[in-house]
Amino acid sequence: MAWRYLRGAEGRAGEGRGFLRFITYVSIGGVAVGVAALLLALAIVRGFS
Repeated sequence: MAWRYLRGAEGRAGEGRGFLRFITYVSIGGVAVGVAALLLALAIVRGFS
């Protein structure tokens, strides 16, 4: 169900759909990189203790 909203509305006609898709992918990638950085930092801190 959420994937439908991430892809955008199928029936909506507009010029900016490609740009919105790009922004969506960049946002998802940014969140993924942030989570990976937090997990890496947690692993490093646990390694020191």
